[in-house]
Amino acid sequence: PSMDGWLSLCFIALCTPLALWCLKLAGGKRKPQKYKLPPGPWTLPVIGSLHHLASGVPHRKITELCRRFGPLMLLRLGEVPAVVVSSAEAAALVMKTNDPVFADRPSSATVDIAGCGGRGIIFAPYGDHWRQMRKVCIMELLGSTQVNRMEGIRAEETGNLLRSITASAGAATINVTQKVMALSNDVVTRAVFGGRFEQQDEYLGELHKAFELLGAFCLVDLFPSSRLVRWLTNDERRMKRSYGRTQRIITKAIEGRKATRAAGVGASDTYDEDLLDVLLRLQLEDSLEFPLTTETIGAVLFVSIPLFLPKL
Repeated sequence: PSMDGWLSLCFIALCTPLALWCLKLAGGKRKPQKYKLPPGPWTLPVIGSLHHLASGVPHRKITELCRRFGPLMLLRLGEVPAVVVSSAEAAALVMKTNDPVFADRPSSATVDIAGCGGRGIIFAPYGDHWRQMRKVCIMELLGSTQVNRMEGIRAEETGNLLRSITASAGAATINVTQKVMALSNDVVTRAVFGGRFEQQDEYLGELHKAFELLGAFCLVDLFPSSRLVRWLTNDERRMKRSYGRTQRIITKAIEGRKATRAAGVGASDTYDEDLLDVLLRLQLEDSLEFPLTTETIGAVLFVSIPLFLPKL
């Protein structure tokens, strides 16, 4: 083509995006409704309000900001908007008057992994499935039978700890931290699996890593749409790895328990059932609206562990 032809093509190429943009603006799409948001501190591009919290202890800085901006305050934590409620009256409006609206827990990249996409109890979205799992938790996992059973386990394991310390007194230095950690591990494994099991140490180690990540500062949770952040940080990959390993171990334990029950060996009645026995019984009965799959059982066991830690 001639020089004039090239110039015409370039002109069209440059004007077409501009024309499309103008059509989009004039195309009749109504602008999204703007809501009146609570006041909050000034923000910076990308990081939002994070710089206000980085200069001190976060909960103390939030308290100081609440005194300035009132009982409802908006913070932008990276991409994530967060409303801080700091008065009893405002909390009543959120947690009582408008409870169904605010019933869901806020989600994040690491929470979605730990909650197995909402199949468990703690991180499940509000709805019929959550109500069913809550009922299972109250009636079965935290019912009087399991509570009485757990009381006996805690008393027995605490007695073992005290006898161990008494026997070692004077002979050597006692690492109380290690003793208490061992106590917690023994209580958890007896509550959930009925006692020690294969790969127990690996399971507890991966569980500890996962809960550390849930309680830690994870950049991907503040910038969930950023591919760059996902690529640069390792938190999401670490959570997937730890959660995946715990689920493989739980699946193996479930298969072993099913084989044991099929052979006629195991809990003779509900008073002898551990947490895994209870969930497998409910799965076998198949009387729930939402069936308990192996994946769901794994998610329930994963998030239920803190409920059975000893209260020392």
